[in-house]
Amino acid sequence: MKKFGKITAVLCSAALIIGAAVVPAAAVSGIEYSFKGDEMQKAGYAEGKITLTMPDDTYYLYWADDTKALSGYYEIAEVEVKGGKGEFSFSDHNAIPAGATKLIAVKNKKTTDVKSADAVYDIPKSKRLKYTEKDLNYAFMNYSDIHIDQASSVYYRHSELHWKKALETAAKRKADFIVTAGDNITNAEGPAKEFDKFQQILADSPYTNPIYEGSGNHEIRAGKKKELLSTFVAATGLDGKSDTIAENKPYYYIEEPNTGDLFIFMALEYEYSPDEGDEFSDEQLGWLKNLLREHYGKNRNIYLIQHALIEGYGAGDDEDNYYTVPLNTNNKSTVKFRDIIQKYPELIWISGHTHIALKYGYNYSNMSDTSCNMIHDSSVCCPTLLNHASHKLSYIASSGEEYRDFTEGYYVQVFDDEIIFCGENLYHDKIYPTACYIMESCRQSAPERIETAEKKRVNLLVDRAVLGAYAEQIFTLPKSLECRNITVGDMNRLRDMSGKLLNSLYTFSSYDDYQALKHEYFKSEKSSDMDSAYKKLSKAYVRLLPYRDEGKITVYFTNTNGWDKVCAKLWSLKSDNGDGEEMTYLGRDADENEIYKITFNYHQYNHIQFTDGTDDEYSEEQVLTGKDNKLYTINAADPVAPYLCFENDYK
Repeated sequence: MKKFGKITAVLCSAALIIGAAVVPAAAVSGIEYSFKGDEMQKAGYAEGKITLTMPDDTYYLYWADDTKALSGYYEIAEVEVKGGKGEFSFSDHNAIPAGATKLIAVKNKKTTDVKSADAVYDIPKSKRLKYTEKDLNYAFMNYSDIHIDQASSVYYRHSELHWKKALETAAKRKADFIVTAGDNITNAEGPAKEFDKFQQILADSPYTNPIYEGSGNHEIRAGKKKELLSTFVAATGLDGKSDTIAENKPYYYIEEPNTGDLFIFMALEYEYSPDEGDEFSDEQLGWLKNLLREHYGKNRNIYLIQHALIEGYGAGDDEDNYYTVPLNTNNKSTVKFRDIIQKYPELIWISGHTHIALKYGYNYSNMSDTSCNMIHDSSVCCPTLLNHASHKLSYIASSGEEYRDFTEGYYVQVFDDEIIFCGENLYHDKIYPTACYIMESCRQSAPERIETAEKKRVNLLVDRAVLGAYAEQIFTLPKSLECRNITVGDMNRLRDMSGKLLNSLYTFSSYDDYQALKHEYFKSEKSSDMDSAYKKLSKAYVRLLPYRDEGKITVYFTNTNGWDKVCAKLWSLKSDNGDGEEMTYLGRDADENEIYKITFNYHQYNHIQFTDGTDDEYSEEQVLTGKDNKLYTINAADPVAPYLCFENDYK
């Protein structure tokens, strides 16, 4: 793997130049571009050396179309021309963006139109990507190391702001879904509060499409790993299918519904420091092997999301070993994992863990064509910087106000023939050209409309016949089931119901059904077809209803304080029960202490404090988490709700 800081020196070395064929250079307006590498003849591959032959000065390079620099991209590089020469080199698998037809050099960043440029290079037509945004099969955001902590002050000062910005960027990009590569929370003092905040920010964001989270080492940072991984399963919903959730395993897979492309999410299973033990059980590694055997080479792309990198191997660390807690090859499961990925060269492994900033170029490797494609994430919460003196990574960006807008991730474009990972600053929604990486799609033909597991989705609702009876009994249906002649009043009542349901169930914001209702809720506000919008919103509303009774727990209190009255104050980030609710007296225990109970939904309230009803005396607050991940269908509904509409072929 070539590092950004070493690129120019390496490309200028005699050994590399002797072994590489060079596309005949075209010198236009002082710019010469010599393409190199195994893919030098292929469109979209930028690897090569750029030489400026111009008056001495500082110049900025940009990708451009026929009129101006590409919108939403930073400059490629700042090049100092001395003695009439200046150079810059792109690394292995760096990408020429879709839409780029020219490369320009300017002295003034404010003047980036082609006509005013100090030098212009016409990219050969054979090197231009033929695609535009309209040609996308799909696009997704790839994030890692979000690290929501208890109050954005334990470790990462800006983590909540950065998560909010990452979601806003995903919404602006119209990403079809989000994939995270682990460490969604910091888990400083247990995961409950942090996942609550993670979910609240997601629920309140403008992003309305699915999100699929991977598990990292911080999900099991402290204590009982099985219970903590169960919390991850419940909080994220994995692929949103009840049977997967019921298995209570933190690893799973999804299939992109239009292409069948496979996303495999592994999970660390040992402890906080991945270098200390075997992170992957034989069961998980066997599961991975079976998935790859079944799906590899079947006209689909396969992405492997696995948080921790391997020491001295591939993207993220390679031979330089700046990071102190990677997967250790002294552990058998690490070697087994490495042996697996080496057998599948077209696999795309996405890792995180180091937070290392995109500017250093530790982002892509295939170990000189001996392993799979490896892409390494930076961090949403806090990209790390290199401290060359100590040969370590610096987390200085975790707290400084000057790093408020420093948050990074990938916007991933999937076309018929190529996949491009576009590294970007998520705060400003702007792409770094040197952090854009291209690789071939594994699909040799146009994607078929195949039956994927997503399309075979297991519903959380009862079957169609029971659903119809359920609806007839609970809701009034004054109009046809086809949702015709819907009035503004009808729509407003359903929107009000939907908004309340979204608000009360915000801890399910990672689940597909939650995002689907949120999506239709926002769309319905602007729709000109009231009947159609009402029908879609009704369907999404009904799909989310079963979650309303999931998570009910009963909490007991032993009144050893001799209080005349016992109350429970309940709250979460979104709601509370005011001054508290009086608990129900049950009787006395063997020691003659009074026993009280209260039943509530821990997704609505996940904190509790017991009081004597006056607030003069009270207990320590407790954080509550659910232990049962099963989902149940409700048997009651709001009696004043409007009627709902159902499609005859409801699934």
